[in-house]
Amino acid sequence: MIVDFIILTLLFSIGILMINFLILVLEKDSSRKGMAVLTVMELLIMAVFLYLVLPSKNLSSLLWYNLWGAFAAVLIASLYLAIKTAGKKIGKKIPAANEKRVDVTPETKLAMGQLGKVFAAVVVLMGVLFAVSKISGITSIDEVYSSIPAKTKEKAEVLTSTKETPIAIAPDMAKRKMLQKFSVIPNSNMFTLDGITAQTINGEYVYVATVEYNGFFKWLKLGEVPGYFKISATDINAQPEFVKEPLKYTPSAFFNQDAGRKIYAAFPGYASYGKINLEIDDKGIPYYIQTLYKEYGVTGLMHYNQFKTAVLNAQTGEVKLYDSKKAPAFVDAPITSAAANSMNEFFGRYGQGWWNQFVFGAKKDVKVPTDNGIYASGQLTPMLSKEGQLNYFTDFTSGDDNQDSALGYSLIDARSGQLTYYRDSEVGIMDSDGAISIAAKIYPEKKWDAEMPVLYNIDGVPTWIVSLMDTKGIFKKYVYINAVDNDIVVDAENAQNALDAYRIELATKGSNNSSTQADALTKKSGVVQRVVVLANGNNTVVSFLLKDDRTVYSVNSNNSPYAIFIKEGDNVTFKANVTADQTAASIQDLTVEGLGTKK
Repeated sequence: MIVDFIILTLLFSIGILMINFLILVLEKDSSRKGMAVLTVMELLIMAVFLYLVLPSKNLSSLLWYNLWGAFAAVLIASLYLAIKTAGKKIGKKIPAANEKRVDVTPETKLAMGQLGKVFAAVVVLMGVLFAVSKISGITSIDEVYSSIPAKTKEKAEVLTSTKETPIAIAPDMAKRKMLQKFSVIPNSNMFTLDGITAQTINGEYVYVATVEYNGFFKWLKLGEVPGYFKISATDINAQPEFVKEPLKYTPSAFFNQDAGRKIYAAFPGYASYGKINLEIDDKGIPYYIQTLYKEYGVTGLMHYNQFKTAVLNAQTGEVKLYDSKKAPAFVDAPITSAAANSMNEFFGRYGQGWWNQFVFGAKKDVKVPTDNGIYASGQLTPMLSKEGQLNYFTDFTSGDDNQDSALGYSLIDARSGQLTYYRDSEVGIMDSDGAISIAAKIYPEKKWDAEMPVLYNIDGVPTWIVSLMDTKGIFKKYVYINAVDNDIVVDAENAQNALDAYRIELATKGSNNSSTQADALTKKSGVVQRVVVLANGNNTVVSFLLKDDRTVYSVNSNNSPYAIFIKEGDNVTFKANVTADQTAASIQDLTVEGLGTKK
C-alpha cells in the first residue's frame, strides 16, 4: 500500500516536479540543494493530502491537481528565491551606525522575469483546461449517452407469485430489529450500525448491515470488527443474525486498514464512484465492493458500458479488479447504486441532446427520476428478479409538480448495467408519489408511513406495491394499488395474501387482464366443485373451485358472458397464470362444456 501511495503521489505531483526542474534551469543562481529540499517538502505535503483526502483520480481531476500544484510551486519557489537573494545582500555588508542601510527588497527581475513567464504559462494552461473541459463535456454528450446499454419495453415485469419473485420489506424494519439485537455484539458500545444492502446469500434474499467503529480510539483499541448482521428481506417475522466473521478492513477503520483507502491506492488508473458496499460470499466471508471507471477525456463523464469492480477481502486485505460483468458470482451488485443512479439521470436528461434539457430547448422527452427509493439519496430501490438477479428500480416523471403520472420506469441490472426502460404509450399510470399518497391515507389515524414503492405487472395490470410502516419503523402491511385505476386498493400483512386478494379485486372490479403475456398463461381444465356469483354494480364476477385444486379462479362476466351459467359439476377449460404458491387467479378464454358451442 505504501508503494501504491508513492506512485499516486508522483502522479499528482508532476506539475510540482516540472516547475521545480524549470526553476533550476532558468534561475542559474538558485541553490540546487535548497530546491531539492523544497521539492521533497512539497512531495511530502502532497502525499499527506492524498492519504487523508483521497481526491478523485479521474483524468480531469489529475490535471487540475497538477496545475494547482504547479501554481503553488511557482509561488513558493518565488518566495524562496526572494528570501535567498535578500539574505545574500544582508550577508554582504552589515552597515555601521552612520552608514546607509542596504536595500533588501527582492530584485524586480525575480518577480517579473523568467518566473513570471512560467507563472503566466500555468495560468494559461488552467484556462485552456477549463475551456476544453466545458466544451468537450457538451460535445461528448451524445457519445456518452450511446454508451448506456438501454432497451425499451412496453409491459412491466410480471408478478405471478411472491415466492417466485420475492417482495422485500422496507429496510427500516430490518435496521430496527438489528438495533434491538445490538447488545449481542462484544463491546457493543464501541460500534455503530451502518448502511444496509440487499443481496442473496445461498439463494436467500437478505439484508446485510455493516458494524462500524464508533471513533478513532475504538478502532485503535480493538483492531477489528467482530462481524456483521443479516436478516431475511422478505420474512416479516424473521429475526436478525449476528455473524461472527471478523473484519479487519472496514470503511470506519483508519490509516492502512481503511477499506476505501485500500481500494483507492490499489488501482491508480481508475476513479471510484459512490460508496463501497458490503457483500457476503456463500461461505459467509465479508467483502467490500467498489465501482471504478475511467473518465471520458476531461469531460467529467464516463462510459456507462465500461465499469470495473474492485473486490476487497475484508479479512485479508487482498484486492482484485474485475470487469463488472465478470465479477465473482457472490457479488450481487458489481455496479453500485450511485453508478446506476448516474446512468438513470443521464438517460432521462440527455435523450435528445444537451440543448434540449433547458427550457429554451423545449425539454422534449426529458425524464426526471423520483426520489422515493432507499438507495442513492432515495432515487433507487433494489428489486430481485425471478431469475435471482438484483436490479435497481426507479420511476420517471416530467418534473412538473402538477402532474401525477409516470412517464415510465427503469430497471438496471446491477451486474451487467443493462438499463431496461418500461413505457406503455397506450396506458397512463400513476407515479410513485401518487402511490405513496394513497397508501399513507388508508389508515390516517395511525399516521403510518408509506415506503419503498415498486411497480409490477399483475394479470396485465400495472400495480404499485408499497410498504406501510409505523412511526417506530415496524412493518405493518403491504398495499397493492392499481396504477391505472387507483380505486382498486388492497392491503394485507402478507405479500402473497395481498396478491391473492388483489387478483380477486381486479376481477370483481372488471379489470381487463388481456395484456398478460400469452406465453405466461397455462391451459387448465377440470370439474367445478364450488361456485359463487358476486354482483358489484355493473360487474358480475364468478368465482369457482375445481376438484383437487385449492386455487380460487375468478372471471368477470363482461369478459366471459357464459360464466354466470356455471354450476357445480360442469367441465370447464380456461387459461390462467398460476403458480404453486398462489390461492387466487383471474382467468381468460373460459369455455363451459355444453354452453355456447354449436352442435
